[in-house]
Amino acid sequence: MNKLVIALLLAAAPMFSQAQNFEKYENMKEVDAMVMTSKMFKMLAKVDLSENDPESQQYMKLIENLERIQIYKSSNPKVMSQMSSDVKSYLAKGSLEELMRVNDDGKNIKFYSLPGKNDNYVSELFMFLEGTEGSEPMNIILSITGQIDLSQLSKLTADLKVPGAEELKKANKKS
Repeated sequence: MNKLVIALLLAAAPMFSQAQNFEKYENMKEVDAMVMTSKMFKMLAKVDLSENDPESQQYMKLIENLERIQIYKSSNPKVMSQMSSDVKSYLAKGSLEELMRVNDDGKNIKFYSLPGKNDNYVSELFMFLEGTEGSEPMNIILSITGQIDLSQLSKLTADLKVPGAEELKKANKKS
């Protein structure tokens, strides 16, 4: 029994260690970080919105099913290099599927997903942006986990002013 538990922990360890690869950016002074947890989403879901507004109800349903949103942004060349390396390592694990690539206005944006309970849902949406803002270089890592309804996701990312939200909205209209 102990050997089985140890084997399961060893098999799962890479998943946990990889998630922590991005969490290390939270405490770096060269990184702007935002992390929202399921507790925050549950609090937001308790906000009293009109029950007669279907759009509000769909939005609340989306929020209730989110587990975590992580956004890390840096303009520091050393940190940007580390971010690129960590993203490549994360993607090399092969569990995420590429959704789309956008190269526009000095920004190279790539979206990936982990399949969800059906074709309309993903359990993770991952975005990596390399580019410039004005004349300043920047990298952004975005990870959203939970049971994510793709039809509502572009609204959430636009409301949170997530970089790449406009491209995601355009892609959602095409599908």
